[in-house]
Amino acid sequence: MNKQRGFSLPETLVALLLFTLSFTALLHYQRMLGSGFQLQQQQREAWRQAWLRFEGYQSPDWQTTLKQEPVQGCTMMTASAVSHGGQQAELSQLRCELLTE
Repeated sequence: MNKQRGFSLPETLVALLLFTLSFTALLHYQRMLGSGFQLQQQQREAWRQAWLRFEGYQSPDWQTTLKQEPVQGCTMMTASAVSHGGQQAELSQLRCELLTE
């Protein structure tokens, strides 16, 4: 009797199928990670642009607004920023002047 070594054709095809499915799933996962990272970066930039609006800077690439409302002797400032891609952020800050006697 002749003993054969190695894998049979069906075993090889099943292994190739499993490898292909695993590789495709990993590629999809990597693409989703990259997309999530990009959205996170854009959101961070939206927060940064809103904060810069408090400082008086207005980027030409972002639509930013600054609202001021009096609140019990203080001023509530609300800065918002919206990118062309739709990322948005809104920050509020309560500013009160110190009273010195």
